[in-house]
Amino acid sequence: MNSPILRKSRNLLSSSTRRRIASSLSSFSTSASGTQIIPNGELGDRCDVNMISSSFPPIRDGPYQPLPEFVMSNWKGCGGHLGDEIAIIDGTTGMERSFNDFYNTTRGLAGSLKYDFDVSENSTVCLFAPNHVDYLPVTLAVGLCGAKMTPVNPSYSREELLVILDGSRSSVLIAHINTLDTALEAAKESRYVKHVIAMTENGEVLPEGVVSLESIIDHDKAFDKTIRDQHPNTDRHPYLLPYSSGTTGLPKGVSLTHSNVVANLLQLEVVEGLDFKLGESLISPLPFFHIYGMTCSSLYCGYRGHSIVTMSGRFDLEDFLKLVEEHKPQRAHLVPPILVGLAKHPIVDNYNLSSLSCIVSAAAPLGLDTENVVKKRLGCEVKQGWGMSESSPIGTVNPDFKIKSGSVGPLVSSTYGKIIDDKTGKSLGPNEDGEFCVKGPQVMLGYLDNPDKTAECLSKSGWLRTGDLAYYDEDGYVFIKDRTKELIKVRGFQIAPAELEELLLTNDLVNDAAVIQIPDEFHGELPRAYIVLKEATTDDNEEATKASIYEWVKGKVAPYKRLDGGIIFTDVIPKSASGKILRRLLRDQVREEFAKLEFD
Repeated sequence: MNSPILRKSRNLLSSSTRRRIASSLSSFSTSASGTQIIPNGELGDRCDVNMISSSFPPIRDGPYQPLPEFVMSNWKGCGGHLGDEIAIIDGTTGMERSFNDFYNTTRGLAGSLKYDFDVSENSTVCLFAPNHVDYLPVTLAVGLCGAKMTPVNPSYSREELLVILDGSRSSVLIAHINTLDTALEAAKESRYVKHVIAMTENGEVLPEGVVSLESIIDHDKAFDKTIRDQHPNTDRHPYLLPYSSGTTGLPKGVSLTHSNVVANLLQLEVVEGLDFKLGESLISPLPFFHIYGMTCSSLYCGYRGHSIVTMSGRFDLEDFLKLVEEHKPQRAHLVPPILVGLAKHPIVDNYNLSSLSCIVSAAAPLGLDTENVVKKRLGCEVKQGWGMSESSPIGTVNPDFKIKSGSVGPLVSSTYGKIIDDKTGKSLGPNEDGEFCVKGPQVMLGYLDNPDKTAECLSKSGWLRTGDLAYYDEDGYVFIKDRTKELIKVRGFQIAPAELEELLLTNDLVNDAAVIQIPDEFHGELPRAYIVLKEATTDDNEEATKASIYEWVKGKVAPYKRLDGGIIFTDVIPKSASGKILRRLLRDQVREEFAKLEFD
């Protein structure tokens, strides 16, 4: 192959690895740039030209072993080498776990869940917690039982949690001590929750009927192999069930199989394994309930044996800087708002961050200026990747040896991509803007119990419409320009406009509502509501009415969903003849508003 990317990969791979992949490489043909252009065929759906493939070596074909066995394969209890080495440190509480601790907790908890809490391949367990040091063992224990695990944002309100509990049909709810009150309120109203388990930190006294996680991690029937029925179903049975708004609409359960996630870890290994060396550590304040933190930080470090430093409390820039100085990690997984702080905040100069060799940014677009300022200020590489819950999540990422500023990188191994014209569905050539689509072994089964929404974004032949406006260059590097989808992203967290609109319509003052995003330098975006009131207000009480609605919403949603982009009263919400809200017209107004502010 003539790809400069692959040539570099070959030089860095071991000789045994090079021999193993040599035969599969012979079946690939690429252009001189390293981008494979596929002229025709089934892969195209309605497209017949201009599909691109990864220039990285392909991963082996699936289906793969169950995810828990894959992640634990290097742990001493499973015959590997990782034992007393530190697996995780919570910089907020100071708690830590070794890989031996991980192993013992995982197998013991699996026994308890299966034999005492009736968790089976037909069950779902909901994990409602911040980045506790036992987050990974809980995730793996649920998988050993063959069940589904749905991770939930710990800042969710009772109403938000209840939607996921009943949508996922969770029979077991595992909550952190700090989220327990909300968990119990939601569990009381849930149609499915039978058991509540609490993750404690200091032996806190629990309400009657609630069991502590610590008390059930020792079990006489502990096991470390996934139940037999799961082994032939790793590519068909959902395991991880994060909730995502997808390209539009309300949050939906994303059905990710064992094979989806194992494939994504193998794809990540091809890119990161070359430069993220054994013995090096990672700092990741990313929440593990988010698929970026779950797969790329927690599961990947558990598999590779990297020590991970995380934060279970609310993110604070100075606390983060202290942890970097103290623990000296070589890599960091961050989101753009944190990089804005690293670029601009004067406190950064007070700390020694020289251990960092590479920062990976994902979950939202990173501005080119911010990327370059952080590189220069910290003296380390900054690279971007792209993904979404529906792709487990990684679809593209820059390799350390060829980072293109402003790009989210080339496609990962065994992944195809195309840019399509939204009107014709035809795939476009290099440097032409259109909707980014991907296909690969990491792409989800679909949305749980929602075939209509699945069909809107996932074709019969496996192409996932991402809702991102993008283009690729002659080297196959992808550049994300904007979103065609309606999703709002605040600090990397997703908000479905329809979710806030539905909530607003239950307010006694609101007759109609539309929610869009406005740009914000630190948060990326903020939600703004346009509201038609049931009764007119005067200038004297308009601000009081806005404050009343804001506080009402604040009491019912997670903090990042608050209407911090403002509330605008209007006489009418623009809609199509079929009644669909025309949010693009409101976004056009916002662009004009901000352009005028910049001009003034």
